[in-house]
Amino acid sequence: MIEKERFEVLLEEIKRDIKAVAEGHGVIRREMQEIKNDLKTDIKELGSTIKFVARDLGEKIDKVGQRLEEHIKLPAHMGAI
Repeated sequence: MIEKERFEVLLEEIKRDIKAVAEGHGVIRREMQEIKNDLKTDIKELGSTIKFVARDLGEKIDKVGQRLEEHIKLPAHMGAI
């Protein structure tokens, strides 16, 4: 009878250990999901920032191009054309 009781105790300990591992796995899974969601948000914000910077830079390049075209039309440059 002592063997049976010892075996039952060991099984109960194993059961507790497996439950603890499963719970830990669940916690890690939730944390990973939170990180994934945070990264998605960060990537969207970064995309918006990049679009804004690209649009602003494009406008500035256009302005510089227009100024350069106007400058080239000045009399000092007429002989060079």
